[in-house]
Amino acid sequence: MDSPRALDVLPLLQERLAELPGARDRRGGPVLFFPATPRRERAKPEDYRRLLQYLLSIPCEEQRELGFAVVIDMRGSTWSTVKPILKVLQEHCNALIHVAYIIKPDNFWQKQRTSLASHKYKFETCLIGLDALPKSIDTSQLTLDLDGSLIYDHAHWIEMRLALEDFLWQAADLLDRLDDLQEDLSRGDLADDLAGAKAALDLHNEMKKKILKAPVEEVDLVGQRLLQRLSGEGGPSGYDSGYSGRDSEASSGTTNPDLQACVPDILQHLEAGRTAQQQLLSLWAHKKARLDQCFQLRLFEQDCDKMLDWICRNREVFLSNYVEIGHSYQLAQQLQEEHNHFTANSMNAFININRVLGAASRLLETGHYAANRIRHVAGRLERAWKEFAAGLDERNAVLSLSVMFHHKAEQYVESTPAWSQACEVGNAPSDISELEAAIHSHQSLYEAMCQAYTEVHSTSKKLLYQLDHLVQVCNQPGMESDRKHGEGPSYEGSRGSGGGNPAADYSEGAGHVLNVIHQILNHHRALEQRWHSNKIKLHQRLALRLFQGDVKQV
Repeated sequence: MDSPRALDVLPLLQERLAELPGARDRRGGPVLFFPATPRRERAKPEDYRRLLQYLLSIPCEEQRELGFAVVIDMRGSTWSTVKPILKVLQEHCNALIHVAYIIKPDNFWQKQRTSLASHKYKFETCLIGLDALPKSIDTSQLTLDLDGSLIYDHAHWIEMRLALEDFLWQAADLLDRLDDLQEDLSRGDLADDLAGAKAALDLHNEMKKKILKAPVEEVDLVGQRLLQRLSGEGGPSGYDSGYSGRDSEASSGTTNPDLQACVPDILQHLEAGRTAQQQLLSLWAHKKARLDQCFQLRLFEQDCDKMLDWICRNREVFLSNYVEIGHSYQLAQQLQEEHNHFTANSMNAFININRVLGAASRLLETGHYAANRIRHVAGRLERAWKEFAAGLDERNAVLSLSVMFHHKAEQYVESTPAWSQACEVGNAPSDISELEAAIHSHQSLYEAMCQAYTEVHSTSKKLLYQLDHLVQVCNQPGMESDRKHGEGPSYEGSRGSGGGNPAADYSEGAGHVLNVIHQILNHHRALEQRWHSNKIKLHQRLALRLFQGDVKQV
């Protein structure tokens, strides 16, 4: 508190150099008393200045504007002890003084000195007898030592002022502490990583303990007890906003308007403390929800990072041999088994990816403050997985065709010697029906050879197309440039040795397929030539037998 406190001038108050019992003159202005006391002789001007600075600050602004009526009891004193009082009033607070009543001293010469010296002050001074004082100040507003009826206990007044100001100081300090806590809570900084988000939550939980430890209840209890004392009650009952002072003479606190004027201020401080704490708890809960969301966001981002790292690492493994199709049926089967095992392991990871994407959906359903960010990150993860899974599917299709192609090609090659031998007519039968059966069998052989060749050739075309499609799928721009949250290594940077150039990726496997097809084609042409040569022989022999039969009939 900036204004002076009773504690600061407590020794001077206890000297009873001046009193402010709450009296009012007939104008309604506050009355300041300087009772007759031998202690004046020891008082210094600085003592009066400090004391008056405190006492004149007590009444409310409206009362101070009316101006103080000062009553200086000069009975039993000399002018030399009164002069310092008037001098301090003149030099430091003349604007607040309406009139100064100086009660006439008993000594004749002191009266004359006072009368002659009291005309040089900016405020009105009036040398007056005690019996004339009630004309300006009612006897009910004069203390007993001035023949009045105002009950005033100076020690009790000091005690009440100390209690009041101590409460106001505690209440103001409490509000300052709560304001500091509110300032801390109002900081909107959110952590950028999971560890920071966890630390922020821990710190925030500690903040709640500080809010709950704030001595709101203790200050409230002090205020309630103070209100009870001001109302003259000694019981434990609380004090409410319907308070009205009692006209009790048992306690000067209940009739002192300066003390009574503090009641609304006390109530305001009590309400302010309770309200501030409740607002803090509400603000704490709001920020707790936001920090929880921040923690969930960072946890979600961390899980996404792990999944994207997994996809990146496994895609690197995948790209290291993604265009290998095997150079034989056995090798193709082995590659297919390895790929099936790799795919099965990848499907286990898909369970975790689905869990992360499900968490994203739940975060969005709660109205997360970073909804756009969550959609963006979840979309990146989902897209990366779909592209990776598409590569697995394409690779599976390629290997299935490779197994089929090599199986049919090897079957064709294995069948070539038997077909070649079957193409030889050898000792052709002489019977016409047997010749016709041989020609039919020879034709079936050709159809079987052509069917086998067609299947190999057709499978090779499908394999080449699928291989080309695999290379294109695995080299999409999105897959190469997708980065984790815009930071991590791109897929392009983690490519295997086989993933540098799509054309090179494709050429090795395609070259092998074309070489096999060329070998099959050479075998097929040789078989066709042999088959065709023997076909002519069979047809010529059949024609000869038919001619011989016709000749014989003729």
